[in-house]
Formats: sequence, C-alpha cells, structure tokens
Amino acid sequence: MSPTVTQMRELKSLYDGLNYENIYFGDYFRTLSAEGKRQKFMSEERFLEIKQEIGELLADIISDYTRNESTSIMKDTANDLFDSVLYVLDMSLFTFESHEEALAYIIDNSVFAAYQKGFKTVKQCIFEVISLVVKLKSNRINFSDLSYNKILDGEILSYLKKYNGKFFAHGTKRIFSYNSVNGCGGHRGILSLKKIVENLVFESGFVNGYGEDTVQQLCYGFCEMNGREYNDMGCNIYSVVLMNAVFARLCDKDGLEVLPEDAKNVARYLKKYPEFEQRRILYEATKEVSSERYVQTSMVKLAGHAINAIAKNELNKIIYIGEIK
Repeated sequence: MSPTVTQMRELKSLYDGLNYENIYFGDYFRTLSAEGKRQKFMSEERFLEIKQEIGELLADIISDYTRNESTSIMKDTANDLFDSVLYVLDMSLFTFESHEEALAYIIDNSVFAAYQKGFKTVKQCIFEVISLVVKLKSNRINFSDLSYNKILDGEILSYLKKYNGKFFAHGTKRIFSYNSVNGCGGHRGILSLKKIVENLVFESGFVNGYGEDTVQQLCYGFCEMNGREYNDMGCNIYSVVLMNAVFARLCDKDGLEVLPEDAKNVARYLKKYPEFEQRRILYEATKEVSSERYVQTSMVKLAGHAINAIAKNELNKIIYIGEIK
C-alpha cells in the first residue's frame, strides 16, 4: 500500500520528511518523484513504473504528432515533446496545496491519469488568460505608448493563437515588447503568460487609480524630460507612476507631483545614508503609498534603479520631475 497524504504527514512529523530544497517547480513532477523515492515514501518499483509510463506516454504523443506515419523525428522536436509532457505533468500537481499531497497523487495515480488532469488544467488556464485579457483591455492605461498598446492589442493574442497545449505546452521562447515590473516568476508556457497578464491587470488598475488626466500629464512630461517621442516611454508606465508616488510621499505629498526643488531635497536627504538605509527609507515610503503585496515586491525590484539614479544625479530617468495640474 502506498502512503496516504495523512500517513505521509505523520511520517514527516516522525522523520525529516521531504527535503524541499531538492524539489523544483520548474521540473516539479520528476524532482518530487525522486525526492519521494529518496525519502522512502515511494518504492523503487513505483519509481521505475513512473519512468516507464512517462516513456510510453511520450511514445503516444510522438505518434500523434507524426499522425502515426513515423516514430522518427528530429532530436530537437523530440526534446520539445518531452518537455511538453513534463510540463503538463507538472501542471497536474500545481493544483495541490502541499508537496506531500502532490506526491501522494503521483504514487496513487498513473502517469496517464496525471497527464489528463494536467491537460485539463492547461486548458482551464488558457480560458483564465483570455478572461484576464478582456479585463486588462477594459481597464487599459490611456496613453499612446506603442509597446504597451502592442502587447495588449496583438502580442498576447498572437501567443495564444500559436500556443499548443498538447505538443508544446511548455511554450515557445517569446519576448514581449512590454514587460510587467514583477515578471513571470520563473514560470513557463501558459502559466508564464497568465502571470504576466495578471501583473499587467494590477499595474493598469494601480496607474488608473490616479486619474487619466494626471497619468497622461506625467507620461507626456516624462517623455519630454528625457527627449523621447510620446509613443515611446522606453520603460514600464506603472514603474514611473509608482516611483513618482513614492518620491512624492518622501516629500510629504499625496499624489504623483514631484517638483524640481522636491527632487533636489529628497536626493540630498537620501545621499546622507548608506545604500541599505536608502532601501529601507524607500520601502517605508512605499508602504504609505499602498499596502498591496505586488507594490511592495515592485519596490524590491525598483529600489536599486532609484539608488543608482540618485547617485548619478539622474533622478529624471525614473520619475517625472515637474508640475502636474
């Protein structure tokens, strides 16, 4: 009998249990299986069965890909199909709340069952992305930046049209013209796209919270200040709005306006402190702007840029310095 979730939790309380450092979400099914075997939760026989079942599943996928005409395909294609199979298997496990629950599922179910579960999860994720895109487009930032509008109006939908959940579920390498501040969290395939769109939905909502006229003045002013065309900010819009909000708070102001004298005073103030203290000050100001976790995480990514800009007297590279009527 294989251990149930409850039994494995009991074993975990008696012994060391799973070593989470050996488990990677980028290769979840295989590393979790290997760790389960290593810690004796999974028998050697079951581990070998899983490897055999993966091989049989891959053979079926290759047969479907070639439409039963051949079992011989290019090495790169075979590797892609193998990665796709593993990605779908990983997706079957991301629905569980713990490694122990996911491992119990692997032990008690065939690889084929896991693949079917994962494939349903992939399709569900596609529908969720489409829903998020609709939400994003209905709450888009009203500014003429080509990169931002290009990803909303073409690139995301183009990726979805080309995405193949059966043969290339792990996705093709794609660089979008516009990126969210917090990225895709290391995910691949449809999960990567979902994370990016989720981020953009939040960022657009945050930006629009300051009002369309205010945001447009800030964006136009930022472009003029840095000698850029109005349709090419060359950066993430949300990052500029957030940094303006943070530096405004450092000036004891609400909103986004940072005047030239404000910028000089804040830069002079921050330069008095070492880098770690500058980061702390920026984090504290960010908390006053928003309690949202996404905003806090954004500052972790952006603080270094702010500190470098201050050191080089180039604060205008990350915020708009000027009047906002």
